[in-house]
Amino acid sequence: MNTLVPNPFNPQFGKRPKQFIGRELIINNFLQSLGDINDPHRTTVVTGIRGFGKTAVLSDIHASLDPKEYMVIDITAHDGMLLEILDEFIRGSKGKKWLSSAFEKMQGFSVGALGFSFGVTKSDNSDSHSFRFMVSEMLDELKQKSIKTVFLIDEVHNDTPEMREFAITYQHLVREEYDVSLFMAGLPSSVNDVLNDKVLTFLRRAHRVELESINNKAVEIAFFEAFDQGGRKFIGDSLTAAAKATMGYPYLIQLLGYFLYKGNKEEIDERFVEQSLTLAKIELFKNVHDMLLQALSVKDRDFLFAMTSGEEPVSFSDVRAQLGVTPGYASKYRERLMVAGIIKSAGHGKLGFAPPYMGEYLREKMFE
Repeated sequence: MNTLVPNPFNPQFGKRPKQFIGRELIINNFLQSLGDINDPHRTTVVTGIRGFGKTAVLSDIHASLDPKEYMVIDITAHDGMLLEILDEFIRGSKGKKWLSSAFEKMQGFSVGALGFSFGVTKSDNSDSHSFRFMVSEMLDELKQKSIKTVFLIDEVHNDTPEMREFAITYQHLVREEYDVSLFMAGLPSSVNDVLNDKVLTFLRRAHRVELESINNKAVEIAFFEAFDQGGRKFIGDSLTAAAKATMGYPYLIQLLGYFLYKGNKEEIDERFVEQSLTLAKIELFKNVHDMLLQALSVKDRDFLFAMTSGEEPVSFSDVRAQLGVTPGYASKYRERLMVAGIIKSAGHGKLGFAPPYMGEYLREKMFE
């Protein structure tokens, strides 16, 4: 057995794993759009719950862009993001001198009293200019050098006014036909808040992608190839069992693959798949399910716990009866949890959990 081959699975959040599957079309559509200023994929918004591979997609796009041709502004949405965007322009230009003229005019950046109103002092006068002005100055110089700019923004949300100011600026840049592109990723409910902002209605025209579970066959192929390269093989029905156990959930694919590979077995049987799945669930519950539950209100949690009273998928009417509430009241929380990506429709009048093994996790929580 080749024990020198490193573990190809990486369950760390925020890192692009070697075994990165099922997101190729999304990435390729965006990358191909960079050659056509009218392609709708140039402004793309991706949503998905934690563990669905949003950040890995952003990392893959960044890694695919030629640093000689693109200025890549890769940030996470937060208070202070406008200043970070300007910092990223500076950092991306270092050693290349793409923005020498623009920076010769600027002596420094200053944050306004509201925390999102920027000013720049120009060396030839004392005028103060906006974030939009500063970005436009830099894009003008990049345009002269045929450099394109790609904005990658993770964890998009509407809790900071800076996100709004950036989006408004981007809209103007597109109108003015600057060669800019935008790829944003965030939780379903957070992205909905941004898209429903009355000032940012233009973002509703962006190409929107809801990340889905990975096809079981694709998982099987990825597992087979990764373990075969390491001199290991699945025996019996263990390969099918392993793929099925992941439920196509990207983070769980990495977790289960990691523990299976770490076991250092030449032959992997179904029993070892079960043992590895137990270890993977511990990490899944701690790193995903705990965080999802903590972010919910008490009433949201009550709805979820009521869903564990029967076999999944559970009838909405049974959940309502369990809660002892009116149809309208129960519908409100059903919609909230669907928008948050915690539950999903599972047929007429039926509901299921979106994250894998959520029902098992909640049943364990009830007895803690």
